[in-house]
Amino acid sequence: MKLRLNANAIVTNNNGEFLFVELKSGPFKGGLCIPGGGVEPGELSFDTIKREVFEETGIEIDEFSPFGFCELIHKGFDSHRVVMLMEGTGGGEPRETEEGVGKWLSFEEAESHLIPFAKEAIKIWRDGKGHFKLIEECEE
Repeated sequence: MKLRLNANAIVTNNNGEFLFVELKSGPFKGGLCIPGGGVEPGELSFDTIKREVFEETGIEIDEFSPFGFCELIHKGFDSHRVVMLMEGTGGGEPRETEEGVGKWLSFEEAESHLIPFAKEAIKIWRDGKGHFKLIEECEE
């Protein structure tokens, strides 16, 4: 099983909206996820999340705070990801990228389109819990 370290962030704006990426490909194509991705060798997680949020949405965020982590096991993909969860605030107009379309949405607008990982990350964030959740998102 392949192990990967990721950093993902819940980014909110002054209107209480969340920054999401509508995914263009993969098993969750069309679903909404919080921005983030893989930590490169020698890269700090805080640098990873700044880079990933910008690459996926065009939004620049300077400060993030960690609030928890989770583990995602995809047996069908032979994959195990440990995800550091961070939070930040920002603004601006998101853009379309290679990976998806950045969007500011309320939780209620996004809820029915959230991929399981994003839904659990927001739940952990809202509940103020820093512990992980083990989620098996997909077995194909």
